[in-house]
Amino acid sequence: MKINNLITGWFKETTYITRYAGSGLINTIIGFMVIFFAMALGFSPMVSNIAGYTAGFILGFVLSKKFVFRSNGHFVAESIRYLLAFLAAFLCNLLVLRLALDVFRLNAYSAQIAAASCYTVFMYLLTRLFVFSQVKQSHSPGKL
Repeated sequence: MKINNLITGWFKETTYITRYAGSGLINTIIGFMVIFFAMALGFSPMVSNIAGYTAGFILGFVLSKKFVFRSNGHFVAESIRYLLAFLAAFLCNLLVLRLALDVFRLNAYSAQIAAASCYTVFMYLLTRLFVFSQVKQSHSPGKL
């Protein structure tokens, strides 16, 4: 029975991660388009980063709620938790961006990718464990 639960849990998590990666790809493309376009217009890497993440905020919530976790939870409560998770992950993103630029002296594009990677992992953990943690266990995440 424990092995069966382990396999079921692994399958469920893999399904969430796969859908998160797919929705994240869409959001990342849009976000980086905004970031790199703003940088090409002469905005600083920091301002460009803020613009890109602002553009992807609503799209990220909708995709996470409706596609990744398929939550039927309370919209307002999940929106507030998503905002808090977003702010925490975004602050982590900005910290990594600042460190990558100032301490590690990476070029702006490499620094943006490092910051985005940190954001992605942290945001998945927060959305999975905090924002949409109330998703029913009986829910079958494997059905697309």
